[in-house]
Amino acid sequence: MPDQRWFKGAAGHPPGVSMYQFKKHFTLEEARTQLPLISDDLRRIRVLKQGLEAIGFDIYAGKFKPGFHPGMDREYPIPFEQMIRIISELDEMGIQLKGLDQGLVDFPALRDNGDEVFLCWKVDEEDIEFWHDIEGGFAGRQHIDQF
Repeated sequence: MPDQRWFKGAAGHPPGVSMYQFKKHFTLEEARTQLPLISDDLRRIRVLKQGLEAIGFDIYAGKFKPGFHPGMDREYPIPFEQMIRIISELDEMGIQLKGLDQGLVDFPALRDNGDEVFLCWKVDEEDIEFWHDIEGGFAGRQHIDQF
C-alpha cells in the first residue's frame, strides 16, 4: 500500500499545497474597503479603452487594426501602457478584472463552508451586493445575503 501520510492535509491535499485557485482571499469587509481605492482606476480603464478604440487600436490583440496606425515611435500607444499598468496593479492586489466597459471586478473570497467564490462588484454599484461561484460567472450572481 502506498504511503498515505500526506493525506493529513486539507481536502486530501499534501500539507502546504493549497486546495484553492487563488492565493489571496478577501472578507466582505476587506473587499468593501477597496472600492473607493479602485473605482477611479476602473473608470480610467473605461476611458482609456474608449480612446484606444477611437484611434483603431485593438486592446485584445495589442495592435492597431488594419488601416490604422498613426506614426508612432513606440510599440504601444501610451494610453494602452497606462491601462496595462492599472490592470497589473489590480491583479497584484488580488482583484480580478472581468469587464473593462462595465468596470466589473471579482474579489476572491471564502464562504463559511470553505467554498472559494467571488464577491462581485461593478463600478457604478454603491456596494458589493452580489457573489457567485468561481465557475458561475456574472449570470450566476446571488445576493450577498446568501453569502
